[in-house]
Amino acid sequence: MKASICPKYGTPDIIVMKDIAKPTPKENEILVKIEYALVSPSDCAFRTGKPWIARLFSGLFKPRVSVHGEMYAGVIEELGSNVEDFNVGDRVYGSNGMKLGSYAEYSCVKDTTVIRKIPDKIESKHIITLLDGGITALPFLRDKGEIKQGQEVLVIGASGSVGSFGVLLAKHFQANVTGVCSTTNIELVKTLGCDDVIDYTMVDYTKLDKEYDIIFDAVGKSSFGDCKNILSKEGRYLRTVPVLSTMLKAVFKKKQKGKKDLFAATGLRKPHQKHQDLEFLEELLITENIKPLMDKEFSLEDNIKAQKYVEGGHKKGNVLISMKQKGEKNDS
Repeated sequence: MKASICPKYGTPDIIVMKDIAKPTPKENEILVKIEYALVSPSDCAFRTGKPWIARLFSGLFKPRVSVHGEMYAGVIEELGSNVEDFNVGDRVYGSNGMKLGSYAEYSCVKDTTVIRKIPDKIESKHIITLLDGGITALPFLRDKGEIKQGQEVLVIGASGSVGSFGVLLAKHFQANVTGVCSTTNIELVKTLGCDDVIDYTMVDYTKLDKEYDIIFDAVGKSSFGDCKNILSKEGRYLRTVPVLSTMLKAVFKKKQKGKKDLFAATGLRKPHQKHQDLEFLEELLITENIKPLMDKEFSLEDNIKAQKYVEGGHKKGNVLISMKQKGEKNDS
């Protein structure tokens, strides 16, 4: 089978395409024929080996796993002898954790990982996005932000995969949403349902004469200090990119009065918690016709281009690797 190989840490140009053996599922594994894999900033971080602390998990001097790609959507081709609750032919999506392996035509995943059947009414390319922006934005806004109807919410980086889901979810919770993006993305962000859009290249949103109950920085481009003046009295500043001061507050359980600076390690939650969130998000896709913001699709052979595009920091929503060949359609 074809696979995108990351032999060492470095730039996207170190990636090579190889033909490797098709995996065989062990007794508690599922063999998935991959249709789509997601390319996110975290996937790029696995390739670069940065920050260095991450190498404690991925390998000190070179990647322990050479086939990267954490999130996938596809069809079950074979089941291990002990696997229950799934059948050959089921459309599934999931996250394979540190085992990775989605940048290939086939991948073996454990039945204890986050793997779910795709509801009939949802496209594979749409549901895979829940594994990145969806289950990141939801716990931030619902759990950390304690979002309520009628609140004023500012989403920084509203055109990205996490930020766009932040807008969609904040609107679901009936908040008033202001999105922050660049000039070229204003009209795109408006289509998500924002009540107002701010062009950060023209307006300094930290100096607005307005207060927000929740400020959700989905891209790590601001700070609590920058935004404190535009937070309401009990406002919550939510950051997806941690800094030392925020981490120390969390570790030592420091109680914050008034305005709060909050971070959540959403990727480290238990599988059962992610399953609960995904069930909630699936229902939104079906009943509210929410469509995740989609950007480009690249072929597996063009993974270098895909990684460079995502690493450039200007993607609009979600970037996918598609396994289909020319003239062939994915089963969605």
